[in-house]
Amino acid sequence: MRPQGFPARLRVKKRREFLFAQGQGQKIHLRNFLVFVARRRGAASVAGSGPGVEPSDTRIGITVTRKIGKAVTRNRIKRLVREGFRRQRRDFPPGLDLVWIAKRGAAAIHYSDVIVDFDALRRRLAAGTRR
Repeated sequence: MRPQGFPARLRVKKRREFLFAQGQGQKIHLRNFLVFVARRRGAASVAGSGPGVEPSDTRIGITVTRKIGKAVTRNRIKRLVREGFRRQRRDFPPGLDLVWIAKRGAAAIHYSDVIVDFDALRRRLAAGTRR
């Protein structure tokens, strides 16, 4: 894998994985997103997620509903979040599933706004582990 690549194994893809993160994960409100952070229970929780998925990989899933805007807007938001994660994924603790859900104001965001939200998420996760 290229150092800055974003292979499919780093994505939350299945509905049950999204539901697990939303049901069991910690909910963190950011300015433009609601993020659910769930720790995977090891290889058993990612069984069937495809070959090469390691429990230590931090993965991301992104949800943008039609309330946010048309397909062009929704896809743009997802591209921005994926790019932010691709560049900063090594800063997050291993073994997490991050499910990002766009809020209504996310339709007008820029890449810098996404980076600010990633930084805020990383700070909150670091503060939570110290407690």
